[in-house]
Amino acid sequence: MKKVLALVLSVLMVLSLSVVAFAEEVEEPNTTPDNAGVDNDPDTSYDLGFGDLEAGPDAEPDKPGATYYYTIMDNDPVTAVDGMLVSDEIAKHLTVSIKESGDKMIDSYSIVKQNGVYKVKVVTKETFTTEETEATWTIILKRNKKYTVAEAKVEIAQKWAEICEDGVPGDHSGFEDKGYGEYVFYVDLADAHGDKVGASYDNYTDDCNVEALAVIPKDADYAELYFEGTMFWYSVKNSAKTTVNVYFHEHNKKMSTTYEDADLEMIFFDGTPEFDYTGIMHAPADEDAYVYAVIGGKLVADKFTWNKDSECWEMNAKKIEGVVVSDIKLDVSKYNSTVGGDTADENKDNPGTGSVDFVNVAVALGVVSLAAAGAVALKK
Repeated sequence: MKKVLALVLSVLMVLSLSVVAFAEEVEEPNTTPDNAGVDNDPDTSYDLGFGDLEAGPDAEPDKPGATYYYTIMDNDPVTAVDGMLVSDEIAKHLTVSIKESGDKMIDSYSIVKQNGVYKVKVVTKETFTTEETEATWTIILKRNKKYTVAEAKVEIAQKWAEICEDGVPGDHSGFEDKGYGEYVFYVDLADAHGDKVGASYDNYTDDCNVEALAVIPKDADYAELYFEGTMFWYSVKNSAKTTVNVYFHEHNKKMSTTYEDADLEMIFFDGTPEFDYTGIMHAPADEDAYVYAVIGGKLVADKFTWNKDSECWEMNAKKIEGVVVSDIKLDVSKYNSTVGGDTADENKDNPGTGSVDFVNVAVALGVVSLAAAGAVALKK
């Protein structure tokens, strides 16, 4: 009976601790709904709005990472100019909130004054996927954080523009059908040309889209991609329609400051494009150059080999992340020691609330108690 009683008491202790832990995660009900009362007092109410925020019927998606500005409209001629809010006295009482449904795009939002006019500024997250993202934003303005004075909905669509067939090497991105299943792409990340005007471009954002998506058609047996303004290019065979995000940049401040004595040429692919087949990354540098691959964010030596026939450094790769060419040998450990891992990034983006740790501690204490009670029972 003593053994059974000890075990029962231990189990009850574990259950009681668990109840306390879960109670920490219960949130208080929201006593201030988003649609809090409308201010109808003629002496204090604001006659504000956002106007028509609908995109045109033929609009293309916006550039991922675009920043949007929505002008706060004001029907009071005393506090507005051309129907736009300019009054500092009114603005200081305003707060903005945005409900977002669909894909999560928003990075931050605020009320700003631009060229003397008050606007809601929305900054979105820059992503490097090949898919289109869509969201609905409900923008709400409140006076003194209590009264809703303006509300509007806006539909947002974002997707990188595709490289057009009518591109001009050295001027615009584009691709050419060379015949016999061979396609050549020129990627220079210039502003999207033709009719690739974003859904909000010119109206709500100044960030024009760029052609970062290379769509290799199904009938292509082989493709070459040249990255304008750099020495680098990539070749790969193909058997199906393949879409890759080839957005790239040529500068890395941390790399340059780590190797101040080196003459570096670099390319980094933000979307880390992956192809259906293993292709060849080409770096036509001098034979006595030092060429490094970027893998997992770190410099890796001995991945490139010298092809004496083509007089070019080459690396077999299905996925391309980056290349660094140097005129001197680099101590890769110096740069790699400054590169954080994925775990650190995940912890940065998802800060803990403390509730999970509390539950873990409670359960651990319960297990210890159970083990101790069991040991005592067995000893007796």
